[in-house]
Parts: sequence; structure tokens; C-alpha cells
Amino acid sequence: MTKPVSVIIATHNAETVIIECLTRLRRQGGPENMEIIVADSSEDETPQLIEKYFPDVLLLRFERETSLPELRGQGIARSEGNIIAILDPYSMVMPNWLVELSRVHKEQRHPVIGGYVDLIHPEQHGLLDWAQYINEYGMFLSPVEEGEIEILPGSNISYKRAVLFDGNKPRYEIFWKTFVNAGLKESGSVLWQSPAVGVELWKPVGFASFFLTRFAHGRCYAGTRCAGSGLTTRILRLISSPLLPFVLQYRWTRRYWSKKRYRIKFILTIPLQFLLFSYWSLGEFTGYMAGPGDCCRKLYY
Repeated sequence: MTKPVSVIIATHNAETVIIECLTRLRRQGGPENMEIIVADSSEDETPQLIEKYFPDVLLLRFERETSLPELRGQGIARSEGNIIAILDPYSMVMPNWLVELSRVHKEQRHPVIGGYVDLIHPEQHGLLDWAQYINEYGMFLSPVEEGEIEILPGSNISYKRAVLFDGNKPRYEIFWKTFVNAGLKESGSVLWQSPAVGVELWKPVGFASFFLTRFAHGRCYAGTRCAGSGLTTRILRLISSPLLPFVLQYRWTRRYWSKKRYRIKFILTIPLQFLLFSYWSLGEFTGYMAGPGDCCRKLYY
């Protein structure tokens, strides 16, 4: 039976956040108007907590370590919703999230819709947490403007079913938001941003661990992006990658500064932001030179 909305959450060792994440979702409505699918490859108590407290959630267990794009692809393949929303276990939906998500999809013909991502309890976080948040989601701090946008947050994004399925067959066995959206844009679709669809980010990941993932993300992105590209393209991207930290810092500064919120936090974390952008860029340099290696299999958050 088709559902109005399917929510896909890929998890890897998310026991500290999964109860709050799913509790907030269940407050939005029951199984009759929203199915929740969790694709999990955890080594902690995440699946046991889901089975105990949320028996109506469809839990897909994978014993082997499985990357988030693979998990998301598996979750999407099992979904039945007319709208398919992708969240992280760190995404704490706002009280009106489901109502607004459904409304915006009904009003807008655009196939991809995302919203804002705020930092939960912002006054309780130190500069390391703020640097991580700004590096990953600072572009999506509220307020955001209604309209077409070049990029949407992977932790609060949704799709009309037709763009992810060919009939009943899923189009993407492995779901990479960046590359899926790029393909949709090339085909003429618009990425749409709504200020009414919001989540709060609760991501208790240490700075050192987060820092190390920046290289893996950068190398995986570059290696995948250049797969099948000619030598000239690879060389041009390789020699331009040392400029990336400056380009990324400029883009983030321009978008974040326009919010007119938490500007002091931004200023104080600029050195940390630049460090994170630099390590990502080193990953891209390596990816353009030597391919993704095994980095894509190491992306668990």
C-alpha cells in the first residue's frame, strides 16, 4: 500500500541520538501517513533500541560495514512513499516538519525539496562543535529563502517518488545525493529550498573523528566525480585543487554571513573552518590523482 511519505535514515553507531530522532518523527504522525525505514550497519546498540522502542519502524540490518550511500539506496528500494525524505539520525525534525514537507511538495512541482538545518541548543556548544556545524551545514542555517538553490543539505532533503524510481524499480542502488542532484539539474530540474521545512542538528561526534572524515569525503567525491573523465579534465581539476580551501571558505562566508546570526561564532572558528576545508581539499587532490581508493566505503556519517 502506497504511503504519503517515506522517511529513510541510514545509521552507523547512532545509539546516542536514535531515540530522540525517532521520537520526534513519531510525534509527527502514525504509520498510516508516514513510514520510517532505518537501514543500519551498527556495532553498538542502535538496532536493539529501535526494535525495543519503535517496533513499527522498518529496520533493515546489515551485519557487514556498509557506507551511508549504500544504506540509503537499500532504504529507498524498500520505500513505498509518494514523497521520499532522507534524514540522518542526527536530524531532529521540527514539530511541523511533516505537515510542511507535504504542503510544499503539493504546492511545488519541483522534484527535490530541502530545508534548513540549525544547530540544536546553540548556546551549549563550544567552538569545536560550531566549526564542525558551520563546515558541514552553515550554509543552511535559518533563515533560508524560498526558491531555487544550487545545493541542498543531505540531512534534510526529499524527493518526489518518480525521480528515484523507474516504475517500481529504484534508479539508484547506491544513493549519492550530490551526484543524483547534479544529474537532475542537468536534465532541467530545479533544487527547491523551503524555509518551512526544518531540522535541528544533534551530532555528538568528536572533532578529531570529524576532521578525519573530511579527507575521506573529499577523496571519494573527487574519485567518483572523475570516473570516466579524460586525462585533461583530471589534470585541470588536480592543479586547481590547492585553491579549493579559499574558494570554499569564500562561499561559506558569503552564505553564512547573510544570515546575520551567530556571526561571532563564525569569526572565532575561521581558522578551524579553513583547516577542515584544507583537509577536504587534500582529499580531492588525492582523488583526482589516484581515484577514490577505499574512502567511499568509510563514509559512515
